[in-house]
Amino acid sequence: MPQPAAPAPSRVPGWLGVALTEQGPEHPGVLISSVLRRSPAAVGGLEVGDVVMGINDTRVNHPTELSQHVAALGAGQRANLMVERAGTPRLLAVQLGENPGFEGQLRLGFVDSGAPEFERVAVASGALAPTPGSPTLGSLRGKVVVLEFWATWCGACRALLPTLNAWHQRFQSGGATVVSVTTDPVEKAAHDAAELGLAYPVLSDPDGLTAQAYQAFALPTLFVIDRQGVVRDVSVGYDPQRIAEIEATVARLLSDS
Repeated sequence: MPQPAAPAPSRVPGWLGVALTEQGPEHPGVLISSVLRRSPAAVGGLEVGDVVMGINDTRVNHPTELSQHVAALGAGQRANLMVERAGTPRLLAVQLGENPGFEGQLRLGFVDSGAPEFERVAVASGALAPTPGSPTLGSLRGKVVVLEFWATWCGACRALLPTLNAWHQRFQSGGATVVSVTTDPVEKAAHDAAELGLAYPVLSDPDGLTAQAYQAFALPTLFVIDRQGVVRDVSVGYDPQRIAEIEATVARLLSDS
């Protein structure tokens, strides 16, 4: 009786959606230090703190080893992971996905979840709702917020500036606000905002805590946050099609409210 053909290997590298940490020579396996929400790893039941001891009967002791095995298996293939959780061995079957890229990962991690609160920011230009102490995202509850992470050296950020100014003028009366965040200190951020003609509020995030909370490691990054503080869309870079989609999302959120 003929045997069924083995599945053809995927040409697309496999992807788990985790951050990995080396355990060290005295501790075998690879520690999972973070799991991206809605990623293949999250769907398959992996958790932060799990230690992956092997994949498909092959032992792994270094993050690179595990990453190479996952990539070689390919998107759509199943990875049988030997895991230790709090000292108890487990076997988890995870269907690998295709890496969605940086923007796609942000969308998995943030869309339809609550937006992180601002951390240790200061107003450099413009004005937000008055609150004691540092500006907060909570003070903007009830508004649709377009939150931009930018820098003056970023050419794509400068290209996006006229669009954000136009949105600020167009949507402000309907209950939306554009807010920009830069890691530059207050004085520099204020000077650059005036020089470049930013018409919307600019926040200084000198310690990078808010940028880190939003994982805004590529610029520009835009988050659309609804009136209830929930992220509804994310865009990275300057892509006219994505910018048009972001604008449509803002308009829809305003009309739905």
